[in-house]
Amino acid sequence: MDSHDLAELLTGLASRLNNLMVDTSGAVSRQCSDLQETLTGQALAAIAKDLDHATAQYAAAVNALTEATQEADAATAALDQTARSIEAVAKVVKFAGQASALAAGVLA
Repeated sequence: MDSHDLAELLTGLASRLNNLMVDTSGAVSRQCSDLQETLTGQALAAIAKDLDHATAQYAAAVNALTEATQEADAATAALDQTARSIEAVAKVVKFAGQASALAAGVLA
C-alpha cells in the first residue's frame, strides 16, 4: 500500500458510481450521482494532501474503498445480467407472437 492508493480507489469508485447512476433511475440514481461527486472531491483532496499511508485509519479507508469497489462491480454485473434477461424475455415474446400469428393463420 502506498500514499496513492486512496486517491486511485476514490477515483475508481467514483467512476463505477457514475456508471451505476446511468444504469439506474430514481432515488438510487440520484444517490449514485451524489456519491460520485463526493468521491471525486475526496480524490482531488487525496491527491493534494500528503497522506501517511502507514496509519491504521488509512488502511481502514483503503480496505473499505476496495470492498465498495468490489460491490459496485458486482452490482454492475447483476444489472448487466438483468438487462440480458429482459432482452431474452423480449425476444421470446417477439417469437411467441410471431408463432401465434402463424398458428392463427393455420387455425382460421
